[in-house]
Amino acid sequence: MNFTIAYVMAALGTIAVLFWCLLFIMFNSKYDNIICAIDRKKFMLSEIFFIGFGLIDMFKIDLRSARGRAKMKVISEVHGEKYAHFYYFVIFGGKLTYALTLIPLGLFLGAISNDILIAVLGIAATGAIVAYLDVELNNAVEKKREEVLADLPVVLSKLTLLVNAGLVIREAWNKVALSGDGPLYKEMQITSDEMQNGIPDMEALYNFSQRIAVKEIRKFSSTISQNLQKGGMELANTLKHMTAEGWEEKKHRVKRKGELAGQKLLIPTMIMFAGIMMMIAVSIFANMF
Repeated sequence: MNFTIAYVMAALGTIAVLFWCLLFIMFNSKYDNIICAIDRKKFMLSEIFFIGFGLIDMFKIDLRSARGRAKMKVISEVHGEKYAHFYYFVIFGGKLTYALTLIPLGLFLGAISNDILIAVLGIAATGAIVAYLDVELNNAVEKKREEVLADLPVVLSKLTLLVNAGLVIREAWNKVALSGDGPLYKEMQITSDEMQNGIPDMEALYNFSQRIAVKEIRKFSSTISQNLQKGGMELANTLKHMTAEGWEEKKHRVKRKGELAGQKLLIPTMIMFAGIMMMIAVSIFANMF
């Protein structure tokens, strides 16, 4: 039996472990303040994330590259712009930690079994765990966007009612923002605070549309901004039209979600059907022979 591949995998695994130990010794207590701030329910093994943080520090990895800024923009939708860099640092460091911790394990398993396929599967499993952090983030972003779209028709209805009652848009906005506690209401509260703290209304509305990467929100923000610029009296009619569109779109989203749920239910049904057919086929062949 040829053990050359096993020796190579064992050597690579040993080098990786030694490098892991070096990072452990160098950065064991350097990032304690960051580690304490991490939610351990969301990030498994977060107590050793200093391994990844240390690697970022050692190689001076630029987190503000074009890709990093794009990722932070996505993160800001969930955690806010103020904490976007922190969470990107944690997520990126977590990915490096998982890779540096689990890849050596896959290599050693491959070396012990003298099977490179085992090592490849171990590395692939590591890749899946690393990718899971991005999946969790995307799910959180998608969930927030769905909640925002679910609240949008209600918000539009409230704004339309208040504007029709004679309130100026800033007063109407503030009253609506304080009338709920969902993601959309919280973003509106931030915008209201910006307006009250001296930020021009147009800029505050622009910031609002940038924090929520949903085209319906951008249309909503743009409509109000255009009305403020023109100083026209058409806002009430425009909001009324948008409200009707919002409720119609909400009906379509609920219908699409129901159809998708029905399609997902077909998967376990088909698996059960395939299992039953296999049992019948095995029984028939057993009786034949």
